[in-house]
Amino acid sequence: MSHAPTVLLEKADGIAVLTLNRPDKLNAMSAAMRAEFGAHLQAIAADPEIRIVLLQGLGRAFCVGADTSDLPTTPLGWRDRILTAQLHHIALIKMSKIVIASVQGVAAGGGASLALAADILVMADDATLRFPFVRLGLIPDGGCSYLLQSKLGVPAALDLMLTGGTMDAEEARRMGLTRRVVPAARLQETTRALADELLALPQEALLLTKSVSRQTWTNTMEAALGHEADAFALATVMPGHQRALAAAQARLKNKGDH
Repeated sequence: MSHAPTVLLEKADGIAVLTLNRPDKLNAMSAAMRAEFGAHLQAIAADPEIRIVLLQGLGRAFCVGADTSDLPTTPLGWRDRILTAQLHHIALIKMSKIVIASVQGVAAGGGASLALAADILVMADDATLRFPFVRLGLIPDGGCSYLLQSKLGVPAALDLMLTGGTMDAEEARRMGLTRRVVPAARLQETTRALADELLALPQEALLLTKSVSRQTWTNTMEAALGHEADAFALATVMPGHQRALAAAQARLKNKGDH
């Protein structure tokens, strides 16, 4: 029995559109989906014809993070999963393409980290970035703490991460995380217009600008992400996470019983 791909890739006229395709699961990332995503990233990075990458999620949410029905069961399993997510996000940051994230609905946990890895963030006016890690007895993953502090600033980033907070689109614009908040009905149209606008600019200038800018905030990123993976693995065996996980599973079961 064949299964529909969980990540779609369309390439045309210098633009790659990478679409998370599990709308019924709010694009929650399973291990299989991660593998598909990584394979597409490699194909994009190796294609000299691609200049712009448009990252989006199908349905009413961008991505709600990890699939809770497909979680690792050991600290080393968790460490490997986190390292994989980090590699994907680093690849987006380092690739010689301009990456746009188009976010509607919820981008939570690792989904928020994925959005933050893009060069330009476009948000629908109904979109939220959610950082629930501490509420689950975990730490931010996918490079979230590094990306959020680098792009937003330490005080606001710490507030969001330490409280398990949520940032809506208007606050994200006000705080400088994005310049582009548009009506939800116009998100796809607006993002595509931005991709076309970038495509018309001199490629060399875009890539050199991305490279120079990246040097100012990524020089300690990989070391920080190594520590993140180790700390996340440790957190998964702590009592706080075990209690939070049991409570979350109980809530899901109660919803299913009703």
